[in-house]
Amino acid sequence: MMTSLPWARSRGFGRLLAKETNISDLLQFLSDLDSRPWVDFVGFVPAEVRREEFASNNADLLLIGEDGRRAVIEVKLGHNLGDKQQAGYEKLPDETGLYLAALTVDAARLAEGLASRWSFLSLAELFAAWTGGADVVARTVAAQVARILSEWDDDVAAVLTPYEEAGAKPLAALNQKFLARGLTRQIEFDLRGRGLLASAGVTSGGGLPLVQAWRPIRDEGDDRCFMAEVRWWDGKPGGELRFGVDFWPRPGQLENEDVRRAAFDLACSMDSFIEFAAISTHLANANPRLAGLLDRKTMARPSGKGDWEQVILHGFAGAVLPGGKRNTRRSTQPAFYGDGALRFQAIVDIDFMKAGGRDVTELLEATLAYLVEKQPR
Repeated sequence: MMTSLPWARSRGFGRLLAKETNISDLLQFLSDLDSRPWVDFVGFVPAEVRREEFASNNADLLLIGEDGRRAVIEVKLGHNLGDKQQAGYEKLPDETGLYLAALTVDAARLAEGLASRWSFLSLAELFAAWTGGADVVARTVAAQVARILSEWDDDVAAVLTPYEEAGAKPLAALNQKFLARGLTRQIEFDLRGRGLLASAGVTSGGGLPLVQAWRPIRDEGDDRCFMAEVRWWDGKPGGELRFGVDFWPRPGQLENEDVRRAAFDLACSMDSFIEFAAISTHLANANPRLAGLLDRKTMARPSGKGDWEQVILHGFAGAVLPGGKRNTRRSTQPAFYGDGALRFQAIVDIDFMKAGGRDVTELLEATLAYLVEKQPR
């Protein structure tokens, strides 16, 4: 059993490369020494390579050719290319080439819906292009960077390799948060390919990787769902599965008593199913491997405290505590984990020394199928 902390502090070039701004700086540095390698990626040799160009959507890199041709390079590592940032780039003139430079796992981002103007660049392949040049400094720096980036690509690919195949590694092999975040984005993509609502992100405050999936309850839309989530731990190796009920206000409406009561009533009606023993038994029959990845030494749900009925009636903002103290789920909670007044979950531990990336996809899909099967008739 692993006893070390899950996240390792990189050294040397690895630590430098853990920041996207440093990757962009190194690409500019190499370009200043020799800009010719760019021709194989963007189709021209830039006469100038600028950083964080304000007039070009604060592009990480703006490449300008002698003939005026332009290409912008958006470098991503731990972060995703958000919709707002993407839209800003796509407002640039049509003749400006748009390139996403990232770890290989993020190549799926183009298949997921980037406009046809975008092209993907593997960071490892990009830096490797400078390893065969005449400048000894460029060759040396590029070789070190390309080696580390290739190792990161290989680690993520190994975690995504099915457990029964040679070279497969468990989730615990990813000891950098940005690598786990890249993995969750691929899992999100795979879940959407299976027809599920899905989102990859990080926890607020701690920035811990997580991936979530949803399926609507019977005869409802996306605002009335069952949810399943896998999130990484910070202080020890491993992570957890959270599963249960997750509602939102109706389109165009604010949170009110009706939606709060509907969510809570559904969770209570499934009290015996939103539990470790129940899902463990179910998976033991449906998918024994997934069942073997789960454990829980403590209660999968908390004891309720405070007056939850007041929260249902008035919301947290309206259910002020004595002395005018602000009410939150830390002070008042039902017998479920969750956030706000519309999410009700149980928590189960996942063995990251055994589970791989594909297992996370399978586990989230299987958990949602279980909840849908167990919902009241």
